[in-house]
Amino acid sequence: MIERATSAATITLLPGHSENTTEGGDALDSAMPDYDGKCLDAWFVADAATDLPDDLETVREIRKQLPEFDEGLRQYRLANELELSFSTEDGRTVVDSSVTRTTNANEKPSYVGVEGEVGEENVVRDIIERDDLDWFDGKDKLRADVADKRFESDAVREAVDGIEGVRASVLFGGSDTYIEIMREKFYELGPVEFLETAGMETEAVPAFIVQPPTMYTFLELAVMADGTSLARVWDVSPYPKHYLYVDDRKRGETEFEEGSRLEGGEWRQNENGNERFGQWALEEQDLRSPFSPHTRTGYEQYLDHATSIGRYPAMAYGEDGDELTASTVAVHLPPLFPW
Repeated sequence: MIERATSAATITLLPGHSENTTEGGDALDSAMPDYDGKCLDAWFVADAATDLPDDLETVREIRKQLPEFDEGLRQYRLANELELSFSTEDGRTVVDSSVTRTTNANEKPSYVGVEGEVGEENVVRDIIERDDLDWFDGKDKLRADVADKRFESDAVREAVDGIEGVRASVLFGGSDTYIEIMREKFYELGPVEFLETAGMETEAVPAFIVQPPTMYTFLELAVMADGTSLARVWDVSPYPKHYLYVDDRKRGETEFEEGSRLEGGEWRQNENGNERFGQWALEEQDLRSPFSPHTRTGYEQYLDHATSIGRYPAMAYGEDGDELTASTVAVHLPPLFPW
């Protein structure tokens, strides 16, 4: 009996440096636009790292220490993990009863918190400290919002050129719980009353409150009986930075631009750490996001089209087997949508 097993994971990092100016950091290094103090420096606090190690076990173990917390926090935003295993008697067929699929669905979400140094303008901190509002029950630390943001397929049997295999997919994301609460209040109160109540003093409600952006990855893993394996990350949120690990080793990463500053050192107006933030916020309102208000069919059509013109997958890594190659498997297996 031959055992086949492969694991894949995506890790989402918010690159940035220390924001603690008392320790030589920079208050602007949250890598997010501040919208003249309206941004919620919470989910968006940087992970105080600009890259991640090659070894996934090390990534899981490292912790960041922030002055606002009395415990070490994971040094990434999201982890999306998937492992497939099965037995084969001949290297060509799958023993049905041996198939297993494992994910990290039970892992607790990372914390989001109302951070930033004393004196930093932050609309959420102002609301928490007000006596006349109880939107957040006075809490300045909450778990990230992952409700209704996880979709998992079952392990699906596949055959390529007469060789059997198994594949599965997981689409997982998360958003800032504080922004989600503000979104609820926005639709409950209406734009005018919301702005007046929140004290935002602006003519329009920011797009990231109207439809909160979601950090996410769409991961698929295929393992064939001859030993061929293929991990594909079909889609990722355009912000921030994502990594692909296969069998606990780093095998791919997306690009991340830190942005640019003016001569005085400050980030350009409303573009703080990355110009793609605006694209990310607006994406939630059209077909490019699986969490948009539109139908899943619309997202499938969008992704199928993007795949056909060569834009996707966002990351991929494969290992050839005894008879098949990873590229051959890729040609035969289109995206497996997990709903």
